[in-house]
Amino acid sequence: MLLTEKLANDIVTRAMGIIHHNVNVINSQGVIIASGEKKRIGETHEAAVEVIRCGKRITIYNENEARAYSNVAPGINHPIVVADKVELVIGVSGDPVVIQRYAELAILTAELLIQQEIERRSINWQHRLRDMLFVQFIESTTPAQGRSALLKLHNSGFAFTLPTIPVIINIEAIQYRPEILDTIITELSAMEKSDVLLLNSREILMLFPSTHYQNESFIPSLHFILDSQLSQYYIGVGVQADTQEHVRDAVHFARSVIEVGRLTVPDKQVFLFKEMASLCLFNELENSYLFNFFLDICHKILLHDSGDILLETLELFLSQNGEIGSTAQQLGIHRNTLSYRLQQIKKQTSLDPTRFTDLIQLSVAMHGYRRRYPKQQPWLDALS
Repeated sequence: MLLTEKLANDIVTRAMGIIHHNVNVINSQGVIIASGEKKRIGETHEAAVEVIRCGKRITIYNENEARAYSNVAPGINHPIVVADKVELVIGVSGDPVVIQRYAELAILTAELLIQQEIERRSINWQHRLRDMLFVQFIESTTPAQGRSALLKLHNSGFAFTLPTIPVIINIEAIQYRPEILDTIITELSAMEKSDVLLLNSREILMLFPSTHYQNESFIPSLHFILDSQLSQYYIGVGVQADTQEHVRDAVHFARSVIEVGRLTVPDKQVFLFKEMASLCLFNELENSYLFNFFLDICHKILLHDSGDILLETLELFLSQNGEIGSTAQQLGIHRNTLSYRLQQIKKQTSLDPTRFTDLIQLSVAMHGYRRRYPKQQPWLDALS
């Protein structure tokens, strides 16, 4: 349906701002849905019903003629035809001899606004088609599917500006309203040099050419737009994609950093993949068959008579980036005591905390253990 209550009210407001006579907008069922006389809204306008039936203007010259219909006053009732169908009727109240010139202005205003709405919907339809094809591209699971989706995307007129950096805006489902989403997309689209795509009712994707991306300088502009419409949202910034194929991965990175960021640092609103790549990797690990292997490393430490102390020591050692001096100071113990504990960890796990490659395994193990058995994670906070 082309005519909405909002569009009808826009027509009344614009037209009456020009002609200063009452204007009614009547839908294709003959019901007044917008009027300068609010009490008439919801009435069936019988003269308009006749206009819809015959497709021609009907002029009511006086009260006697008006009495032949229900809910009708003297004035001019003109059909607005779209695709060979009367979409609405514009009624201008008053003496037709006096208001003739004004009525034409009101009708012209309505026709212009209707045409704008048709063009807007056409553009929106083209954008939604583009968005749908882009979703097919990033969700493709085989190279053949990816190439096919990419070809359709190109044929729709979309062209990547490479290299590009994807930014995803995640909207809380409870706040979703189509009109809010439309407003946000319109305002985001006005930002210079960025493509805006709607991935679904909760995700908006922006693609920024890397030449216009400098140290996340655009983020304050995003906050300004989003804060005026939403109380809660999250922003995920992916990594630079240099080819069309890499765009898909970069978008997934932007998505995953929001998912991980909300779990690990829930007080933040903006998450950058380049700063949280390790946490995203750990998140993938939790869904992997390798998870139990790393979890078992911590269980081996706990088998020691002082297992709890060794685990706490390892956790703090990780938070201090593997520095012996600062770790000993934080624990309030002698460096030799710390070295002894690290040796015990090595003995239990066959992993040396002072070797970089072994320390990586120990850090992954500690992450997995704390995910399974939650506790404050100072070393994890340091990563973020």
